[in-house]
Amino acid sequence: MFSYEHLAAFCATVEEGSYSKAARRLGKDRTTIREQIKALEDSYAIALFDIEGKSAVVTHAGQAIYKQAQLLVKNSERLNTRLLKSYLEPITQLDIYHDVLAPAPLILHIERLMNEHYPDIKLNWLHRNRDDALKAVSEGQNKLALMQYKLANQSPYPLGFVNLGSDDLNVYCNPHHPLAKLERVTAGDLQLEKQYLSENLMASAPELFSVSTDVRIVSNNDILLELVKNDGWTVIPQSLAQPLEKQGHLIRLQLDELASSLNVGISCFYPEAMETTPELQTLLSSIKAFAAKYYQ
Repeated sequence: MFSYEHLAAFCATVEEGSYSKAARRLGKDRTTIREQIKALEDSYAIALFDIEGKSAVVTHAGQAIYKQAQLLVKNSERLNTRLLKSYLEPITQLDIYHDVLAPAPLILHIERLMNEHYPDIKLNWLHRNRDDALKAVSEGQNKLALMQYKLANQSPYPLGFVNLGSDDLNVYCNPHHPLAKLERVTAGDLQLEKQYLSENLMASAPELFSVSTDVRIVSNNDILLELVKNDGWTVIPQSLAQPLEKQGHLIRLQLDELASSLNVGISCFYPEAMETTPELQTLLSSIKAFAAKYYQ
């Protein structure tokens, strides 16, 4: 019979392509990984890998069981996390990680909700990139993340999530920029001008959002907005740009290559161990209702 250790070693080797890399990822030595896979092969009389030099290439038999093995490993890790955190202490503080896509009205709604229902819980709003935020949420207690969702929302971490909705992303520059004076703006025009790009968008889909030959990566939303008010262009959510657009600091550029706005969604990620807590249940119910109206 296989164990969690057997399947974890097998999945890591498939994903890393060698025993050595799998061992480093799992914090074990190469011999242990090889022995665990050998035990699995001997138990079921199958060959899971062909060794080619330093690489371990998964066989057809190994590939056939990989998805099921991966699912068992992830579910085992999530069960282990939930059991280990079943002793959770009362919540006195929530760290909420967010990125450029988190709209200010949603953040304000959460502040008001928690002040009304749980005034003793202190909220910390921390700007992070997606991978760092999800890792922190999975490893810590009383942490949430409002982050971009992807087509495959399954993360390598034991997390629960709720998809809230999607916001329009558009291209903006200041009214005095050379791009603002063009009758027709093309992707070729954007390539020639300085681009300020959110670190979050760069990390999520560089092939889509990194357009210019002169891209400047910016982590902080406020700094990005101040920079683009002075020079260059950027891609940002419509909800973030609207106040500056109304004040005359930014204008939206209509691109020939885009028939409509780009659409990118946001999710609320939380530790599975928190799922049954009244605080999280209250929060999720409220933000789902808010998002249904906000993103309609």
